[in-house]
This record gives sequence, C-alpha cells and structure tokens, in this order.
Amino acid sequence: MTITLTNAKIYTKGRMISGNVTVEGGMIKAIGSQTEGDILDAQGKIATAGFIDVHTHGGWGKDCMEANADTIDTICKYHLYTGTTSFVPTTMTASVGDINRAVDNIRKYDSKYSRIAGIHLEGPYLAQKSAGAHPPHLLITPKTCDTFVWDNIDIVKRITLAPNLDGAAEFCKKATDRGIQVSLGHDDSIDDEIYACLENGANSVTHMYNCTSRPSRRSTPKKHLGLTEVGLIEDSVVAEVIADGRHVPDKLFSMIYKLKGSEGICLVSDSLSVAGMPQGDYYLGSGESKQKIRIDDGVAILPDLNTYAGSVTSVGKMVERLVEQGYSLEECVDMCTKTPAKLLKRDDIGDIAVGMIGDINLLDEKGRVLATLLGGNVVDREALKK
Repeated sequence: MTITLTNAKIYTKGRMISGNVTVEGGMIKAIGSQTEGDILDAQGKIATAGFIDVHTHGGWGKDCMEANADTIDTICKYHLYTGTTSFVPTTMTASVGDINRAVDNIRKYDSKYSRIAGIHLEGPYLAQKSAGAHPPHLLITPKTCDTFVWDNIDIVKRITLAPNLDGAAEFCKKATDRGIQVSLGHDDSIDDEIYACLENGANSVTHMYNCTSRPSRRSTPKKHLGLTEVGLIEDSVVAEVIADGRHVPDKLFSMIYKLKGSEGICLVSDSLSVAGMPQGDYYLGSGESKQKIRIDDGVAILPDLNTYAGSVTSVGKMVERLVEQGYSLEECVDMCTKTPAKLLKRDDIGDIAVGMIGDINLLDEKGRVLATLLGGNVVDREALKK
C-alpha cells in the first residue's frame, strides 16, 4: 500500500518544511512535492514522527505484569490512541518467576497496534531505601541472581539499576556489552558508585527526581553527590522526566531543561494500568507484588504510603503541557522521539526521513495529537477504545 500525506508542515531532521510525505510498504519513501497512491490531505497540520515511550507499565486498566495476551493488546491500543507508536513495556519488582512470565507473555504477543520496542526491567535491582512503589521484600542484587536477565536477552532492551548494589558496576558492563541500555535509579548511591556505572556503560537516569539519590555522607564527613546531581551535570547522561507537573513540578522541569536542554531529556509517562481510567481505587502489578493505588486529582498515589505511585499522563499530553508553558513544539517532540530512539539505538524510528518506518502523528500548533499513521495506515483512534 502507498499513501501520500499532502499539504503538511513536516518536522524532519530538526527543521520544519512544507510538503508531502509518501509511505510505501510501511516505510517512508519520499519527502517533497511528489504524490503517489492514496492521498491524505493534512490541511496544514504538523507532521512529526510517532511518539516513543521507553518507560510505561500499562494503561486502560491493564498492567504489563499480567501474563495474558488480552492485557498487552489493550496496552498497545492505549498507547496508539495517545500518539505513542512505539513503547517499551516495563515490568516491576516481583519474583523472578512472575517477571519471567510477564516477559514471556510480551515476547509471544504480535502487536498490530503500537509497536513493542523491547522490555524495560524496572526492578528487582533497586535500593531498599528508594523502592518507591516496588515491594522491598522482593528486591535483590545482581550478585544474588542475574541469569534470568541473560535468559531474556532477546527482548530485554533496558534495565533500571541502583548503583549502590553489590556487583552493580560489573553487571552494568555485562549488560551494556550485551546490548542492554542501563538506566540508573531507585538508588541510595554516592558519586563514586554512580561514576563506576557510567564508566561501564550506563547512560540515563530513571525518572529524575523520583527515587533518585541526593548529596549525602557515608562513613566520613565528606559529602558526595547523588544520582540526581550527577545526572544533571553530566552531558553524557540522559534524564528521564515525568513531565506531568506532579512527579516533576513545572518550575523544577524548567531547571532540568536549563541544565540538560531538550537533547538531554527523555519524556516518559511511567504510566500505570490506571492511565486513561476514571478517578477511583485500583491495583498496581499482580500476584504477590500487587498493591492498592488510587487516582486522585490527576495522579496515581499509594494511599497506604502517602506517596505518588506513577503517572496517568501520556507523553503526548506532556508535549501539550510543555508547549502551553512556552517550550518550542520542536523540542518537545524531540524529547519523545529523537532522544528515546537514541537510547534504544534505533535508527528506523524517531524522525520523519526516507527509509524510516512510516509512523507519523499530525499535531496542531498546541501540540495536540489529531491523527496518527502507523506504518502509513491511518489509525481509527475511536475504534481503539471499543
């Protein structure tokens, strides 16, 4: 099938141009003035690459830890509805058996909706003091057990690691050497431990300012930087940011932006199963790791701990929020297209260019997703909700 998107403002290779985009066989064939195949008039709307979310636990009432095909089907629909055309399903801390079951379920699923770009293991290699919504009694260290990670090397593309754990730096090198992107987070680390992991390949911080360590002391009066500060000052480190105004208040985002710039920020939803659901009481995870959560005033909380559990805001909505605050549309799009594609080492998604996959969002000037093409096929967004 061939389709040409005409009369569009195309955001391509860091600049905005006017013209047409032709997609053939799911891939972008041409950008310019030519027309082939079916015609879709963009009516002057802004064409960007489809959004990418590298950290999400679910949506529309379904959690990535639920090991059945219907669950992943619903999550893929949810993300496509929000303009996220590629995402990395994220597991949470659980028993190795439960994690393996969730991973295998995702591996076997063949999505015709939002594309699955591998799996992100958020846990069980997290620090006890910064577990957040993860059950502390199920946390382990890389030295305790790491074989299940290598058993799933075909699909695990990211992993969150606390640098202060026993064997963290060695695990980091082993993971990066095998093509797994290591993100540091949920930690109780000092700078020596953090830099040891960075030197061994880690290159991002998991949801900056949420369970990321701050300056502290150990056994001497010397004060050490924490992961938050190292992540902010090191240009080689990408900061995941949940830009929902709650996990990272807007003024704090402004500071992160001033220090990192759009190229150093990766917008992530960290969305839970309750994303896209009405206010009320729900559960996070499944089986032994299951915990009660509540949507209250636009954010998910752990009522028993009086803390945030995760986001209910898609990266598409984060783009809208940031554009409304005065950030450029181009930079907001970069933070959920180019930057996550770079983290995943993908050169076939994250931009509109010849030879790339034809996943395209049509936005208005406020950054709102008006339409989505998946591999050049127009998505019936309303049908996804049925």
